[in-house]
Amino acid sequence: MCCDGSLFDNVRLGGDEDPEYFKTLGLPVKRSRAKLPIAFVRQPCPALCGDCTCRIYEDRPHQCRSFECGVFKDASSGKITYESAHRSVVTGRRKAEKVKQLLRMLGETEDTLSVGARFRRVQRQVSAGGLDADAGEHFAALGLAMHKLDLFAHQKFYTAEVE
Repeated sequence: MCCDGSLFDNVRLGGDEDPEYFKTLGLPVKRSRAKLPIAFVRQPCPALCGDCTCRIYEDRPHQCRSFECGVFKDASSGKITYESAHRSVVTGRRKAEKVKQLLRMLGETEDTLSVGARFRRVQRQVSAGGLDADAGEHFAALGLAMHKLDLFAHQKFYTAEVE
C-alpha cells in the first residue's frame, strides 16, 4: 500500500539522489515549483509490479528504503501475528478500494494519481460548484471513507511523522 498511492502522494528524492538516475530506471521524476525545488516521484509508483514487487527494489529511493511499515514492524517483532498483520493489510486495501470506488462514481478515474491527489481534485470540483445533489451524497460518503482510510493508515502503517 505504500507504493500504490493509497498511503502516500509522492516519494521525495533526497538532495544526494540524482533525479536523472531515477529517470533512467523509468521513474517520471517531477520537480516542485518552490523556491528550493524538490525532486519527487508521484505515487502510485511506476516501478510497482502487478504482483506487488518492486522492479527497482535494489535501487529504490532513500525515502522508500527508510519507510518502516508499522504492520510489518509489529509482525516482525512478534508484537502481532502475521495473520493479524495480513488482516490489517486486507482491511487497509478494502478501505482504499472503497475510496477509489467513490472517486470513480464521482468521475475521478485518473488511476495514475494517488487517492489523496484524486480526492483533492474532487474537493476542488465541489468547491467550484461542479457537482449536483446526487453527487453531493457520494462526496459526503467519499469524505468519510477518506477519513477512515487516513485514520487507519496512521494507526497501523505509519511509525513516525510522515514528511
